[in-house]
Amino acid sequence: MSTPRALPQDPVPLRRVNIYVTRDVAFNIKKMNQITDSVLKRLGCDGCHSGRVLDYHIIEDFVVNPQSLEITELPGGGRF
Repeated sequence: MSTPRALPQDPVPLRRVNIYVTRDVAFNIKKMNQITDSVLKRLGCDGCHSGRVLDYHIIEDFVVNPQSLEITELPGGGRF
């Protein structure tokens, strides 16, 4: 019986980048392309996201001002 061997590991571990967007942005390809471009520039690599996972989250959490009843989107599900 042979000894099991581990698969080689990627020398560059994947790093997750969380991006929070509203529904109107999430379902608009032009806006999503613009956001992706801007995020990649901030990460220091205009043309690729090698080694990074761009994880888009649609904002679906809200907070209500009890006096005005105005609703505000809460980015990150209240994690900030």
